[in-house]
Amino acid sequence: MKFDAILEYQRVDQELINLENEATSSKEIAALYSAKKTLDTATGTIGKLSQEASEILANQAKIQEKITALKAKLDEFDGIVDGIEAVSEADYYLKQIDAIVSEIVALEKESSKDMSRVDGITNEYKKTWEAGIKASDGYKQAKLAYDKYMASMQPKALEIKARLNELRKDVPDPIFNAYKTLRDGKKLPAFVEYDAEKKVCGRCRMDVPNDTAGKLRQSGDYAECPNCRRILYMP
Repeated sequence: MKFDAILEYQRVDQELINLENEATSSKEIAALYSAKKTLDTATGTIGKLSQEASEILANQAKIQEKITALKAKLDEFDGIVDGIEAVSEADYYLKQIDAIVSEIVALEKESSKDMSRVDGITNEYKKTWEAGIKASDGYKQAKLAYDKYMASMQPKALEIKARLNELRKDVPDPIFNAYKTLRDGKKLPAFVEYDAEKKVCGRCRMDVPNDTAGKLRQSGDYAECPNCRRILYMP
């Protein structure tokens, strides 16, 4: 079997991979990822602040409801103590009143603390919102720069893909499928020349066992390297 077609396909395909690697390591995509991360952070913080404020306000409603109920209880004690002659009975009611008042005071402190936090959330929200607007603008600018960069790469990528499509016609399906499997597994080059003199793989340089070497005796022979799983061929 001749391997000229798959070797040329592999060589041109490497050009495409190099182009893709160049794009993924470009300053444009790095700037885009950075801008996206900044925007996501601001958006996430705004969401958390909104959720916290919503929970505090819901708790405020419950606190005010409790305070109203406790004050209504206090109203029930109006005049009761004055009409009681027994000290023990008066002491009982006074303790109940004191407990209710203490509970109201505690609730009001909790309410005050919550409202202070709401003020803090409001300030944080404002600052984060402003940062979010800047982050959004930064992301848009980075996206424009990235799109422009990718557009400049597109003609070269299309040219390489067109060459690959032509080369593919001359590659037998079993050979191409083997290549694609190795490419998907990021094992490139997929087809490597067997070093018959040293009996080693041309890529991983590991010794090839006798049963594999026995399949690689003449030009056109090929076999899988048992070490790196690439396809060894005899030129």
